[in-house]
Amino acid sequence: DPTTTWNALIVGPLADGLRFLYSIFGNYGIAIIVFTFLVRIVMLPLSMQQLRSSKAMQELQPQIQAMQKKYAKDKEKLSQEQMKLYKDAGVNPLAGCLPTVIQMPIWIGLYSALSILAATPEFQTPFLWMANLAAQPNTSDILGNLSDFILPVITVVTQFITQKMMTPTTQDPQAKSMDSMMSIMPLMFGFFCLQVPAGLVVY
Repeated sequence: DPTTTWNALIVGPLADGLRFLYSIFGNYGIAIIVFTFLVRIVMLPLSMQQLRSSKAMQELQPQIQAMQKKYAKDKEKLSQEQMKLYKDAGVNPLAGCLPTVIQMPIWIGLYSALSILAATPEFQTPFLWMANLAAQPNTSDILGNLSDFILPVITVVTQFITQKMMTPTTQDPQAKSMDSMMSIMPLMFGFFCLQVPAGLVVY
């Protein structure tokens, strides 16, 4: 059963890990932040690969622009030559997407884990300006609950800044198309933040 397997391999260990961190720090908000740092440490090799790929893409821009002029009338040949250039240079133009894509299962699993923990009294406690880590933003009364939207706004801004820092300037149509698709990710994260418990937005 895929659901049972998912719960056993992802949701259960995440919930147990958060409970363990809570037992150490006595606050689920702090436990989630520490969990986030641990995830970032585990993903550090991927992040470093992303930075190296971004730098390599920048260095290849003169050659890519020369190819675009040379094969301006032969898009298929241009694509083949660009792929060959990327392969020879050991560059993956889609590497910048990997950290975000890999984190999606963590997001989904963490949502399920937090849904389980949200039923416990320990989780339904204040953290910073948030009255309840288990609560979702009250979108029916934005002006009356502005504090509910502080974290989603911070999430969108930081995601946008991070994406700009990690995305190299490129003239490659394929890479530019991917960049355009990725540019909506911060807004998507902001939308998700309005639909999920505050504890998940802290992550």
